[in-house]
Amino acid sequence: MLTITIKVNAPSGQAIGIKEHLAMILEKYGDTRVVSITEDYPVQIKMGGQRP
Repeated sequence: MLTITIKVNAPSGQAIGIKEHLAMILEKYGDTRVVSITEDYPVQIKMGGQRP
């Protein structure tokens, strides 16, 4: 079993399409199974600091 970790710099919401495309490409080398997908969303900057 070979485990591959891939990081892709793509717009939010593209995870499912990228996962499907990569799985289709890798299937020619053997059975392919997606173990997990995580998506990091952009963080909005907050003004004003912490409140007591």
